Amino acid sequence: MFLANLCIPPCLLVSNTSDIVAIDYKTAAVNPVVSNLSRAVAIDVHFSLGYIFWSDVTDRDIKRFRIGGSTTTIIAGIGVCGGLAVDWRKSMLYWTDQSYDRISVSDLNGNIQGILFYSGLETPRDIALDLDNGYVLVINCKNTYPNS
Repeated sequence: MFLANLCIPPCLLVSNTSDIVAIDYKTAAVNPVVSNLSRAVAIDVHFSLGYIFWSDVTDRDIKRFRIGGSTTTIIAGIGVCGGLAVDWRKSMLYWTDQSYDRISVSDLNGNIQGILFYSGLETPRDIALDLDNGYVLVINCKNTYPNS
């Protein structure tokens, strides 16, 4: 397993917006994975390929890092992406776009991009995939504020 280079499984990958780190579950040791990021928000991994994906809400793009390799921008010119999910069975990437109120999809290289949903969404915030049952789960947040 590729995460063995970062920590002894089980471990958790998290973003603090400027870095992606691996936290070892047993020892609580924190190991940097990718550093000096603009503003990484959503992250997901493709374990068997050794890819880490994240959205950068400042640069408004999605990047991919391969363990032992380099970082590549695979999707540019999107809105604010608060959530992304990897379909590791079909090698597809899904992401939310809060600026344009839509859910998009592409292959893992950012090619074959398409809009999956755009109707009925208002500020889609996060996304998860239930691959066993074929569901795409979206957190849809309407921006409402209480009156003062």
